[in-house]
Amino acid sequence: MKIARALILAAALLTVRVNVFGESIKLARTAVEFDFKDDGYYTTIPHIALQNDIFYISDNDKHRILAYRFQGNKMEFLRASGRPGQGPGDLMRPTEISASVDKLAVYDEHGISFFGPDGGFKSRFRLLSKSAAMLYVKPDVYIATYDSGSLDLIQVYAETGELRRSFQEKKTLHPLRYDIHKGLSPDGLERIIFDGVLRTDGQILYYLSRRFGDLVKYSLSGKDVIARDLAPLLSDNEKAKVDENRRMFLDEGFDLIKNNRMIPDIYLFQDAQIKDGRLYLLLDSWDISTKKIKPFIEFVEIDIASWRILNTYSAETVAKWESATNFILLGDKDAPFFLTRLRDPEDEDKICVFRPMKNVN
Repeated sequence: MKIARALILAAALLTVRVNVFGESIKLARTAVEFDFKDDGYYTTIPHIALQNDIFYISDNDKHRILAYRFQGNKMEFLRASGRPGQGPGDLMRPTEISASVDKLAVYDEHGISFFGPDGGFKSRFRLLSKSAAMLYVKPDVYIATYDSGSLDLIQVYAETGELRRSFQEKKTLHPLRYDIHKGLSPDGLERIIFDGVLRTDGQILYYLSRRFGDLVKYSLSGKDVIARDLAPLLSDNEKAKVDENRRMFLDEGFDLIKNNRMIPDIYLFQDAQIKDGRLYLLLDSWDISTKKIKPFIEFVEIDIASWRILNTYSAETVAKWESATNFILLGDKDAPFFLTRLRDPEDEDKICVFRPMKNVN
């Protein structure tokens, strides 16, 4: 009896000590200083990428890619690649960028363009499918498509544009009921349902759904599928978002006209990175219960093998409507920090570094 009581007491104490959301770590913010020589000033920052010490911005408004050398907390402008047009080396509203070894892949309205380390144009192929996410892992380009003409979600292209293979049948991930929606085209519905990111650790390809919290692992050839659900790991706010998205887009149907042609941006996370067996999520700042922007920026660190949260990182915002949209993971699992794009509707986009305070010198 005494042994049983001791075991019960030990279990109770262990339960008290365990925090399912991991250790809470405060972040210190440092604004990145830009050297704006010549035409190095950006107007918008849809996406960012880092290859070694070269930092890239896709400047959507001016149809170009800006390259900077990143050292410490400073960006030294190097060059601009691309210009508006339809010829070789031209870009039209570039969004996603992905760096791999000695090339930068850029997704725009024309398709996929490749630029070398000196910024020079290499090649381009026309992409007929519509891309919800793009990832370049030399020599292949991975696309998560919202093209309703494709049965599979993931398409893999050679650098020359040939479709090598496709996998992950869409209907096995989420049911596609086009008939219950009003005002949404099949492609429009798929863009909502399959909005996500593609990431790799060099061996495994990951697809993560921003609205529903799916994490699906594949070999780079598309085999060995393993699916996990992010929502149960996260707070009630993220679980409520998944429930609302399921109600609107999977169960009851969505009426675009009644909603003034506005589709609610109800996301669990804005961006994700994977390194050293850890998944880092930049959580979305919308609080669905209060209908307000949360006054802090928050990252969670998840151990993929044990499927539990190790740490949560947070920093208070400094402007009323400020929010974080995407980030690059720096450091290692013992001392991670975040190079982050911030959006403020009343000011220009910014890049800041967020470091754990316990690691700040």
